[in-house]
Amino acid sequence: MGSPPSINRTPTAEFFEAVREYVRWHFSHPEQPLPFDRYIRLNLVCGRVAGFADALPEDVFDALYLLAMDDRHQSLKEELGASPTYATAARCFRELIEAKKQKMSAGSA
Repeated sequence: MGSPPSINRTPTAEFFEAVREYVRWHFSHPEQPLPFDRYIRLNLVCGRVAGFADALPEDVFDALYLLAMDDRHQSLKEELGASPTYATAARCFRELIEAKKQKMSAGSA
């Protein structure tokens, strides 16, 4: 049985840009919901990297770790620290996006 394929530059660049976009939105517009088309795009990007066990670059890891800084996301920080791969990052990033979406939905109800 061979080793799993390695991720190429296109999905890694897309994933890093998605994380950066989310960071900018998260800190610039903390009380505004993520536009639906952006929500879909971020989830699609996560899907493109979810099957890869390649190690995350330090800057991507740091950005995700920063996003999970509050106590509600301690388990995500631990999971990312234990397995800093694209597969783990995609799962954690989706959880952060979903948590923000739910928070915004609760705030508008």
